[in-house]
Amino acid sequence: MGSSLGKKLHVLGIDDHVVVLEGYYSIFKYFETTFDELKFAKAYDCRSGYQVIQQNKDTSFDIAVLDYSIPAYPEMGLYTGEDIALLVRKTMPSCKIVMMTMHKEVDIMGRILEKIKPEGFINKSDCTTSELIDGFRTVLDGSTYFSKTVLNFIARQESEILLEDIDIKIILFLAKGIKNKNLGKYIPLSDSAIEKRKYRIKRLLDVSGGDEELITKARDLGYI
Repeated sequence: MGSSLGKKLHVLGIDDHVVVLEGYYSIFKYFETTFDELKFAKAYDCRSGYQVIQQNKDTSFDIAVLDYSIPAYPEMGLYTGEDIALLVRKTMPSCKIVMMTMHKEVDIMGRILEKIKPEGFINKSDCTTSELIDGFRTVLDGSTYFSKTVLNFIARQESEILLEDIDIKIILFLAKGIKNKNLGKYIPLSDSAIEKRKYRIKRLLDVSGGDEELITKARDLGYI
């Protein structure tokens, strides 16, 4: 691993699960042969995250590992890890950001990539310890690191295989167990229009089977 960050490593970790933060700390301790000193600051929600960032304004973090789903701090307009990431970008422009999330929804993933432009973006469903070590090391070395789910999403964007909102609603209702004959009660389309939509969705996602296969494929691709 390169030494561009110098001999001290200043890390911010935010997650509402203590065991996850301990895991992150262990990984950065694993890198300690590269650095003389590790300073690891922890926070568990938007409120404590905000406080830690304010306390370290004059000593910017080198890297921040931020979970998307953390308790909000409405008084400061901070509701998710995305808001904390934007605060880090504004307060500490040189800090590298790694976003962590369980979410696979198109709008959330797209917004993080567009607004945060993180140096690292890892879906927790892809996570192994070796994946995290590789990811953190890659970001520290000055490159970007995206996990498999994120790369699949980017590939879908680049190939323009993007479903419309109404297509995703159809899949969501199917996933909730709504029968095809009852979809018209929830979707403002005729039965025949809904069937045409479903045919188009299956063609776009390369699904040859029934609704269960469609739901599984849409979930794997992060649409639901």
